Amino acid sequence: MESSIVGKLKSVAYQAEWLESDPHEIPYFDNKQLKILFVEANHEPYLQGADKVLQHFMNLNSRDRIADSHKIYQYYQQTLNSGYTVPLDIDSMTDIWNFVYPSEIIIHWDEDGYYLGISCECEWEEEHGLQLVFKDGKKLTRASGHDGAFTDE
Repeated sequence: MESSIVGKLKSVAYQAEWLESDPHEIPYFDNKQLKILFVEANHEPYLQGADKVLQHFMNLNSRDRIADSHKIYQYYQQTLNSGYTVPLDIDSMTDIWNFVYPSEIIIHWDEDGYYLGISCECEWEEEHGLQLVFKDGKKLTRASGHDGAFTDE
């Protein structure tokens, strides 16, 4: 199986129906290399749609990431206000990215469309981490812990 964006895909050992790419440069994260996971790549309509979503996301860059800082900072503030994390050394909202560590990209789909999710670790929420969700790969629509949801509805 092959993605028109990231090339040859291989099986994921822990999830039989998922396929993944080799690490690929991600402009949103200053070309950090991440694997991209395709949850149903064996279904041709999914793969075509997932490639379209991935192409939208690959058009985003570090300027877009900086512009999205407020959403990640909001999640940090919510966690901080709950009282079970220590304050980080942050002078401006954009400093929040100094405490975020992306690990992989997963492209999901459901009856509402496609969602590109980025799984991250973060220093203020070790248990639930940070999940960044991009509806159709076009813009950041949600920053939250890993709770399985793609929207705040």
